[in-house]
Amino acid sequence: MGTLVLDIETASPFEEPPENSNDTKYYEWFAVSLAYADDIEGTPETEVLFRRGDWEDPHTIDLYQRMFEWCDQRDIDRLLTYNGAWFDGKHLLNWAQQMDATTNHGFLGRTEALFENHVDVALAAADEYADELRDDQHILPDWKAYNLAGIDNDSVWYDNYEFPATYLSEIDESGVQGKHIGQVVGKQYIDNVTAGIEDTSVHRELTRLLKDYCQSDVADLIELYTTLGGPTLDETYRRTQTEIDYST
Repeated sequence: MGTLVLDIETASPFEEPPENSNDTKYYEWFAVSLAYADDIEGTPETEVLFRRGDWEDPHTIDLYQRMFEWCDQRDIDRLLTYNGAWFDGKHLLNWAQQMDATTNHGFLGRTEALFENHVDVALAAADEYADELRDDQHILPDWKAYNLAGIDNDSVWYDNYEFPATYLSEIDESGVQGKHIGQVVGKQYIDNVTAGIEDTSVHRELTRLLKDYCQSDVADLIELYTTLGGPTLDETYRRTQTEIDYST
């Protein structure tokens, strides 16, 4: 039974979303991380697909096409995400709907089909480790779920990459976090692409950092799924596209 893991990365280049907002209008898609294993006991293969141009629709369409091409080459019976019912699924479905309004690609139907056998591992982790949730939390950060499960999920540290002294100076933490991607790093990546400086050492290093971070989001999720119960989770934590609120 083939298992796919999916995680999207977004940026907010035009307007910073209000705190706790999940409205698609604030987010632009710039990368998708994928992992796949024929057997959940095996080592998954991984891939990271990056946006190849500016924030205009043709580059969103291109990212959908490459994502579906990768998925179509594999026998997928189950999709795993971490908080995908709230974030990844919602935005992928909304963007697909927007693209279909002006093209005939049929991305919405293909995205719905991808999420038909979707298991949100974050929900299982929240139940398993409910005592660790703070009063304002519905799910645990993925790094904490991995720690509690005893899984060594790699962190990504800025010091391991060579950037000019002032590059990414807006970020004052030592480890890469999702908020950094949304506020600074994702936009910087696309700015580099649109400026045509992909061949520079600084962009190559930024790409390496992003690829390492993106892969860390998917590489160990099958192991977390297995630790929490594996296929016994499928019915309880299955969240199909009909159970995802993707109204903007």
